[in-house]
Amino acid sequence: MPLDSLCKNKIFKDLPNYESIKVDKHMNDLFSSVFTGMGGRYTRLRIICAITEDPMNTLELSKKLNLDYKTIQHSINVLEKNNLVVREGTGYGDIFFPSDLISSHLPTLYSVIRKVESKLDKPEKKYID
Repeated sequence: MPLDSLCKNKIFKDLPNYESIKVDKHMNDLFSSVFTGMGGRYTRLRIICAITEDPMNTLELSKKLNLDYKTIQHSINVLEKNNLVVREGTGYGDIFFPSDLISSHLPTLYSVIRKVESKLDKPEKKYID
């Protein structure tokens, strides 16, 4: 499922030169495992894109991304377990924000996404424009 141009416009807009990205090995491994695994890879990246634009709770994410609540909940748990999102609040209405790991390693995340896209043959499987 292709993403909106949200990721490119919001998350990656300040990356100066995509061709000369310096990749952090540890973060490359982490991002690869979270965002390139078969189950939920697009959903997790879509969640990161959405909460970068506007932090929100699980129900709001479910409505915005047009996905089942349980799917969002599972993906949030994966992101939280890997310290890629931060939860504020206690309970049902918890608001999620991207963690500092995301913002401080955007070039590495971009590199991981582009590497995966280069292996995909189908244009509809692109993460970002």
